[in-house]
Amino acid sequence: MLVRDFDRSQEYSTTTVAMVTSSYDGIINVMAAEWTIRSSIDPFLISLYVGYERKTYEMVRASGEFGLSYSSSDQAEIVHISGNYSRRSLDKIGTGMFPLLPSNRIKAPLIAGSICNFECRVVDEFPCGDHAIFVGEVLEGYYDDSKSPLVFHGGKFYRLGDRIPKKRTSEY
Repeated sequence: MLVRDFDRSQEYSTTTVAMVTSSYDGIINVMAAEWTIRSSIDPFLISLYVGYERKTYEMVRASGEFGLSYSSSDQAEIVHISGNYSRRSLDKIGTGMFPLLPSNRIKAPLIAGSICNFECRVVDEFPCGDHAIFVGEVLEGYYDDSKSPLVFHGGKFYRLGDRIPKKRTSEY
C-alpha cells in the first residue's frame, strides 16, 4: 500500500555503504558514508557527500584526497562504529578494530576486507544543502570478488539476496 509520508519515505531508499578514510596532519580518520556515487566513467570520478560538521569534511578538504572502501557484508560491526562515533570523541583507527590496507597514491590507508577500494584525489567541491560534495578522481582501484556488498535500508544493514535473471528481449 502506498503511504504519503515525507519524513518516513526517506528511509526507503537502499544504498551501498562505504567507509571513507582520510589523513591529515598526522591524524587518520574513518567515517561511514552511504552517500557516494560513481559520477563519471572517463575519467573515473566518484562523488562523496560529507556533512560540514564532520571531522572528515575538514580532513578531506585540507588533504585534497580520500580513500573509499565499499563495505563487505561481514564488516557491519566496524561500519556501525565508523558511522556512530565522531573522530572528535573516539580515535576509531586507534581502537585496532579497522584492518588497514596501505594505499599507493594517497596518504590515507584503505580498509582491508572490503568488496572494493578506491584511492581518490579531490578535483572539485560543491555545496549541497547541509553537505559538501567532493568529486574524487580515482587514482587506483582494487576489488575482491569473493566478497558480497553490505547494503543499508530502513536504518538497518542487509546482505544482497539471490540474483534476479533478466528476461530475454524476445520475451517482451
